[in-house]
Amino acid sequence: MRHTTSSTRACQIIACALFALAAAPVPGRALRAVEPPGPTGAANGANFATLVERFSKVKLYGSMSLNWRNIGPREPGYETQIQNEVYLADMYFGAEGPVAEGIPFRLEWNVPSSDQGTIRLHQVYFEYDRIRRIRLQFGKFLVPFGRYNELYRPDHFLAVTRPLLYASPDSIDLVVRPNSPRPPVSAGYADIGARFSWYPVRVHPLVPVELTAFVVNGLSENTNRSRTFPNPSNLGIPGPPTNGVTTDFGHQNNNLADNNNAKTFGGRVVFALGDLRLPFPIPEKAADLNGVILGLSGMGGQYDLEGLLTYQMYGVDWSFDYEGINLSGEAMYSNNQFLSPRVLSTGSYSGPELVSPVQQVRQLEHLYGYFIQSSFPLMRKPPYGERLTGVLVFNQMYRRGPLLDFMLNYNDGSTIFPSMTGYREGTPYVTREIQKYTAALHYQLSQHFSLKFDYSYWVMGKSTVRSENSQGLNDIYQGAFSMVMGF
Repeated sequence: MRHTTSSTRACQIIACALFALAAAPVPGRALRAVEPPGPTGAANGANFATLVERFSKVKLYGSMSLNWRNIGPREPGYETQIQNEVYLADMYFGAEGPVAEGIPFRLEWNVPSSDQGTIRLHQVYFEYDRIRRIRLQFGKFLVPFGRYNELYRPDHFLAVTRPLLYASPDSIDLVVRPNSPRPPVSAGYADIGARFSWYPVRVHPLVPVELTAFVVNGLSENTNRSRTFPNPSNLGIPGPPTNGVTTDFGHQNNNLADNNNAKTFGGRVVFALGDLRLPFPIPEKAADLNGVILGLSGMGGQYDLEGLLTYQMYGVDWSFDYEGINLSGEAMYSNNQFLSPRVLSTGSYSGPELVSPVQQVRQLEHLYGYFIQSSFPLMRKPPYGERLTGVLVFNQMYRRGPLLDFMLNYNDGSTIFPSMTGYREGTPYVTREIQKYTAALHYQLSQHFSLKFDYSYWVMGKSTVRSENSQGLNDIYQGAFSMVMGF
């Protein structure tokens, strides 16, 4: 009997030791070879169980799309002719879960198509949710500007292409020519900083459901982000000036560091009624909901090291849902200053000349526009799959600014610049416009797989190279098909 008791005691000691080894160690303290039973062993067991429970709450997620597109016209203006292109795009994967009770985290990476598989950190942040109706967030996160910025993954939005206001530099959303408008901000704009959100008690429809303030690094003149930057070989989008000082179109990676001598401040206010009263935008492919949401956003600041150039952005977004029928949209206005090299008032198109010594001129341009989107169920319960949805979108975007000259392969004597946007003294201010019409089908096969077909037509406003009579007015059309996987 005594021997049996001793053996049981030894088994208990061995079991406790293994349990202690499996538990997370305390920094600076060595693990004991043997952990006797008692309050300490019970505490370690509880800690291990808590650790397992927290790990079980971590959610892995991701998305990717395999796209095909055919783009026209057959005789393009400045666009590189692309026919029957197949490629992978919008690849994201990450994890989210609680570090402790009321302290969730998120870690997300992006694999840009233009970077041929190189992994880029897209988001990494912590939240503090232990104060009721308060949300604190810090790290690198999606900037809460507008609704569509947070619908950046292909399993979040219905069509293949995004609205013009949130076109992606790594996708097929945009066609721009010299002096044409371009998006003030790209889809999925994530930045480094801090965010404070308050969700008041709802007592009246005019009381907002969300009040948010944030401070981030903001846009920059940084040109080292790996991306498909606008240039003549990428659908005719003009590249940066020779000095490189222009707002960063992609701004999805700033090396996890400050990028100028100032910070950008911004805020967002959301009003909502019905089922849409959520603290964040819901995916467009969500289940049938009823309600109205209205959001107001703004941000701005300095974006260059010298402290000469600033920008501002303001937006309003809205969404109306009723049993799967949705009408939504967004309008945005922005203005930004930029530097451009001065070009001699004389010279031919084949041989432009810069003023010597080089003179940089500060200019101001206005970018603004809106889009309206409707979606409606074509088949709520198809024979195969979950739902077939139709989508119609109208986009209109403008640029108001100085007339810029577009020059190819400029050689300053030591360096060849693939493109340059030069300012000719006395040039007038012009307004250019893009309209985009989109019709799409979204076939939700299952929770994790969907098929999309998208036909878009861009009506391009006049685009000049050297004079108002220059050619380049060919409109663009594009058919695209996408297979999307999300989990």
